[in-house]
Amino acid sequence: MKNVVLIVIVAAACLTLIVASHFYWEQNIAAVVKEARAKMETTSKQDEMAHKAETVLARAKQLPAAAQHVMKQAVNENRPIRLVIAGSESTPEKGGWPDLFKQALDEAYGKGVFDITVHEYEGFTTADADEQRIAADWAEEQPDLVLLEPFLLNDNGVVTIDDSLEHIQAMIGQLKNAAPNAVVMLQPPNPIANATYYPQQVAALQAFAKENGYTYLDHWPAWPDDESDEFATFIDPDSDLPTKEGAKRWAEALAKYFIAK
Repeated sequence: MKNVVLIVIVAAACLTLIVASHFYWEQNIAAVVKEARAKMETTSKQDEMAHKAETVLARAKQLPAAAQHVMKQAVNENRPIRLVIAGSESTPEKGGWPDLFKQALDEAYGKGVFDITVHEYEGFTTADADEQRIAADWAEEQPDLVLLEPFLLNDNGVVTIDDSLEHIQAMIGQLKNAAPNAVVMLQPPNPIANATYYPQQVAALQAFAKENGYTYLDHWPAWPDDESDEFATFIDPDSDLPTKEGAKRWAEALAKYFIAK
C-alpha cells in the first residue's frame, strides 16, 4: 500500500513538473515572440520614417540647407512641418494664393506633412508691424519655417526703404528671440502696374536678404510685364491686389521653389 501511495505521489510530482515546465516555456516563448514583434515594429517605424524623410528631402532639394534641416528634423520627430505665412492683404488668410499654395504642397508631399498657418495684416506697413510686434503671433506656432511678405506695397510712398528694412530686421529679431530655430524666408508682395519707386524698394529687399543670409523667394519673374495689357488679368488695377489668375500665378511660382520635380 505504501508503495502505491509513493508511486502516486511521484507520478503527481512528475505531472506537476511537466505542467509547470510547459507553462514556463510557453511564457518564455510568448515573451520572446513579443520582444521580436516589438523589434520588428520599431524597425518598421524607423524604416517608414527614414523613407518619409527621404521623400520630403527629395521634394525640398531646391530649398536652402537650413530649410531642409528643419524639415527633416520635423519628420524625424514624427510631427508636421510648421510653416507660418505672414503678410499684408496681398497674402490673404482665405481665398488667395496661400490656399492654392497649401493645395500644391499637400499634393506633392501628402496631406498632413505641412501644418500651415496664415497671418494676414490688412493695411499694415512695416512700421505698424514692428510697433505692434506681430512676430509674437508667428512665434506662438513655434514654426520651422516663416515665409514673410513684408508689407512693402503698403510702405510705398509712406515709409522709406531704409526704414522698411530696419523694421523688417527688427521683426525677424523678435521672432528669433522667441523661436530661435525658425528659418526665415522673404518674398516681395505682388508687382503693380507702371510702378517707378516700388520696384526699387523690392530690389533693396532682395539685396537685404542676400546680405543678411535670408532666403529670398523671387516670384516676380513669373508675372507678365507690368506695362502690358495682359497685366490687368493678374492684378486688379483698382486695388493693386492679385486677381484669381494672379493668385494662381503667385502660388505656382512659390511651388517651384518648394517642390522639386
